[in-house]
Amino acid sequence: MSTREPRRWPRWLDPALAGSVGVVGVAELAGRDAPVGHYVTATVMAAALAWRRTAPVAVFAVVIGTLFVQQALRFESDSFSVPLTLFPAAYTLGAHAPLWRSAVSFGVGMLVLAVGTLLEGLPLSEAVFPAIVCTALWGAGAGLRGRIEAAVAADLRARTAEELRDTAAAAAVADERARIARELHDVVAHAVTVMVMQSGALRRMLPAEATREVGLAGTVERTGRDALVELRRMLGLLREVDGEPAPLAPHPGLARLDELVERTAAAGIPVRLTIEQPCRELPPAVDLCVYRVVQESLTNVIKHAGVAHARVEVRFPPGAVELAVVDDGHGDRAASPGGNGLLGMGERVAVFGGQLQAGPCFEGGFAVRARLPVEPR
Repeated sequence: MSTREPRRWPRWLDPALAGSVGVVGVAELAGRDAPVGHYVTATVMAAALAWRRTAPVAVFAVVIGTLFVQQALRFESDSFSVPLTLFPAAYTLGAHAPLWRSAVSFGVGMLVLAVGTLLEGLPLSEAVFPAIVCTALWGAGAGLRGRIEAAVAADLRARTAEELRDTAAAAAVADERARIARELHDVVAHAVTVMVMQSGALRRMLPAEATREVGLAGTVERTGRDALVELRRMLGLLREVDGEPAPLAPHPGLARLDELVERTAAAGIPVRLTIEQPCRELPPAVDLCVYRVVQESLTNVIKHAGVAHARVEVRFPPGAVELAVVDDGHGDRAASPGGNGLLGMGERVAVFGGQLQAGPCFEGGFAVRARLPVEPR
């Protein structure tokens, strides 16, 4: 997994830090009349910090190795350059190197520090304090890196989940549009069939001397038959499911809502159906749309509402048909992972220029309401 840096400080800060530490170290050594070798080792340790984030393991190794040389040569190891290089190198090792490499490098480094202390002729206790500080800084860096890696992983999972949801929603919308297209083609094919039959009947009823009218009726009949051929060809393509033709069945509507209610009740959800009287005859496509919205809404009630009661209401205000499916359950269909049914209902209603609203009720439960315009018949 790729990780981000704990903090995105500008890169020029590392050379600036190295230069500052080098100046401080050289200035301090100048006041002590230190040997040339001490200047060299202090400068090497400081210069290594310029690459502390790009090569944290190598920088830590250079700092520890150079410090070991100082100890072996019995240079004074109490100068400011030692903590100013060792402590940042330890923190950077934990924060910017993979954990296993970081841990091994740090352990070896602390062992080298202890051996160097003994070579310097000092008691091992002299290495305890710098080792404790280095361990604390290394642990802080490693902990910060771990938190950032966890945050990056969580962000990646969230983006992946969002992409999957978007893909599933797009697939659901595409499936619903294909289903709508199949059903609308069925309705249109039926209407064209009626027109063709009536045109043929009209042509046969006309007197033989009405040649112009007979010709027009024949043209309408032939055009209708050609349209039926194309419609059936398109229907054959739309109906294929997994390479096999989908089964044909009469399209349901308001007249079959009672059957839908009975099936829902058999699943354990009592439903009260109310259809405003007199029941208005709807265009076949709108009639089918009303049925599908009620069907999907009741399916969601069964899936998500828990133990609940539901009611289905259909009204016929002027120029429209309105329906509502309301339950008193505890589920939240809008937040459920399988909420693509609401998208499909919205697509279906939008085809007819209608509006659909779905959401939790103030008093509890969930409601789906739709309004579809209906042309006067």
